Amino acid sequence: MSEFAGSLTQRIELWERSQDRLATGASSETLSMVLSCLAAIVAEGAGAANEAMSVSAMPRFKVTVRRQSEFAIDQQVRWRGRRLVVRQIVDDPMLPDRLVLRCEEQR
Repeated sequence: MSEFAGSLTQRIELWERSQDRLATGASSETLSMVLSCLAAIVAEGAGAANEAMSVSAMPRFKVTVRRQSEFAIDQQVRWRGRRLVVRQIVDDPMLPDRLVLRCEEQR
């Protein structure tokens, strides 16, 4: 457990989109910060599936955090000026103290 705690060296923020209706009936999309926490972040490259589908594949990252209920697919992780979109949440029962987020950078 102490090795895991020592690897959490990067400060991240988790942001969530919310959609509201205006008085005129139009929709307004806003981003609000859900939490700020420490994480371990490792670059994973672009991935074969992304390379085949676009000229410029977006970088992917593995973000490991302490288990919290706030994380969900399509939320935004902000780290060092980058915006990463959560594409997958890996919840390994053998590692009950953490969650692994597979993220893709958003431009």
